[in-house]
Amino acid sequence: MGAWEVKGPAKGTCRSWRDAYPELAGTVARITAPRGRGIAWEGTEIWAYRDRPSSISECLAANVARWPDREAYVFHPGGERLTWGEVGAQVDRVAAALRQEFGFGKRDRLCLLTAGCPEYVIAYLAIVQLGGVAVPVNLGLTDEGLAAQINKVGAKGLVVSSEVWSGKLDAVRGGLDSVEAVFVIGGAAPQGTLAFSELSSLRTTPVDHEAVDEWDLCAISFTSGTTGVPKGTMAMHINALGCAQNVVIAAKGLGPDDVNLCMPPLYHNTAVYADFLPALLSGGKCVIMSAFTPLEAIKLIEAERATWAVAAPIMLWMMMNHPEFRNHDCSTLKKILFGGHASSETFINQLNREFAPIAMVNAGSVSESTAVGFALPTEDAIRKITSCGLATPNTDIAIFDDAGNEVLEPNVIGEVAYRGQQTNAGYWEEPGKTAEVFRRDGFVLSGDWAKIDEDGYLWLLDRKKDMVVRGGQNVYCIEVENKLYLHPKVLRAAVVGVPDHVFSERLKAVVVLKPGESATADEIREHCAKHLAKYETPEYVVFGASLPANAAGKTLKRPLVDFWGDSPGTPLARFSAFCASLPPALFDTPHLKLDGQPMTPREALGELEQGSERGQHLARMIEQQGVCGLTTPDEARFRK
Repeated sequence: MGAWEVKGPAKGTCRSWRDAYPELAGTVARITAPRGRGIAWEGTEIWAYRDRPSSISECLAANVARWPDREAYVFHPGGERLTWGEVGAQVDRVAAALRQEFGFGKRDRLCLLTAGCPEYVIAYLAIVQLGGVAVPVNLGLTDEGLAAQINKVGAKGLVVSSEVWSGKLDAVRGGLDSVEAVFVIGGAAPQGTLAFSELSSLRTTPVDHEAVDEWDLCAISFTSGTTGVPKGTMAMHINALGCAQNVVIAAKGLGPDDVNLCMPPLYHNTAVYADFLPALLSGGKCVIMSAFTPLEAIKLIEAERATWAVAAPIMLWMMMNHPEFRNHDCSTLKKILFGGHASSETFINQLNREFAPIAMVNAGSVSESTAVGFALPTEDAIRKITSCGLATPNTDIAIFDDAGNEVLEPNVIGEVAYRGQQTNAGYWEEPGKTAEVFRRDGFVLSGDWAKIDEDGYLWLLDRKKDMVVRGGQNVYCIEVENKLYLHPKVLRAAVVGVPDHVFSERLKAVVVLKPGESATADEIREHCAKHLAKYETPEYVVFGASLPANAAGKTLKRPLVDFWGDSPGTPLARFSAFCASLPPALFDTPHLKLDGQPMTPREALGELEQGSERGQHLARMIEQQGVCGLTTPDEARFRK
């Protein structure tokens, strides 16, 4: 069913912050999205903040006028410091140069391919001042991946670090068809490019440009999911500022005396919409890390007296469990937002114990709804532990079944959707995909399984694509992971499904133990059996030194399906590690197949150890298809 097939009005049964806190009710009002502006849900009524700036540039101008000499940005590790006055002057110069010398105007796209640095901030603010569109791009992509995203948005210009240019983009520059100007940061500008420092020093005079209002695009963010091809979701000024205001409220107020530590990479929505822009909106200082390391973050909190941060839970977890954590004073960090999904009880309790925060909020949404559409109030952090909380004041949250009907009964699982000031305009030049996700009534489908309880609180369960179906039983991986985190020896955990001839999938836990701890697979299984149903208890248990993650801190689960340890080695070693992950009963169960013939792990291990003809065939198959080549049924869902 397409998202456009709306069946009756949907209001959203999730309770809102405007319901829980009467003083917030007057801060929002119903407004109607205009028609003819390229908004997928045009003409729809949404909640929005009453007193809101009309653009990001309006926020900057206000800060420059009020506090020209106050520090605005600090950059690490470079050490550069900029006041609001300096930022305003540089943004004006770069915007004028982009307009006068290079013809940038409304809706022109400028791709940002650099880590957090002064040039990134100046370029972002300059292009949106012209009514153009900032496009942060993931620096971890290959050269072909970078080129694909640049071409996808038809970028007119690039702001790129010298390392990214020489290491990746220079090799594919001939294929960047739309790019007219490249501005390089650091070192001498290669032939055909211009040093960004020259751009900011060109002698220009302020120029008139087209008017910009809140319904104009300000950014294109590529979806940050861990599977699939990214889509470019189009954020408008009203989206970005609505999300920023949500952060300010969830943090129990932010002002010019607050100091933000921006830990996520600036190409990710969390960094831009939940750190950088709320700091801009509130007028406080923003300390930007070019790359996160836990010890450097700890030191920056102490040195800069940081008061608030929004970060992936894994970042905070790594900081709290770093051996140097208690040797530094992090007592100023009292307003902490984290999440994007349900968080474990162990993590939340440790966060509360280590920081004693006045605001400790699990918050998030999806890229298509900017960054913050739900938030669990600090007062409920323990009472409703592992819940994702309530809809933010400018948001409605609903649950839909597979037929597109709103689910009205509490605790019934369906797909969660968001509607409000943060809902983006759609996907860049992909009307078909837009129609699959952005409903005409303003709700954007998330791809997440969720439920709303009898008190109106949201509980996220799992990504629809990542849910494990074991023998017809749905297993929500986040619930199993949360129980794993209750084990005192577990530092990190991820749960995935391993293809299986008998049950379609069997559950697998990949566990990282705390330093100095040891545990057995049986110990982990016994722990899970105390807290979970039998079908929810992982059968495979594998230990690793770390879990793969993207730059936003999201665990990359696909590589874990056929991961059997940190030193796989030969096919025999890999299969031996696979056998070590099994419960004893499964070792003699014929749940493997070789050339269509069932066999037990014990039989397969014996053949490999003997080096028989069949064993050699097994080794070749493991080399080519992995161990999972023996467990995977010939079903369409498992075919690449």
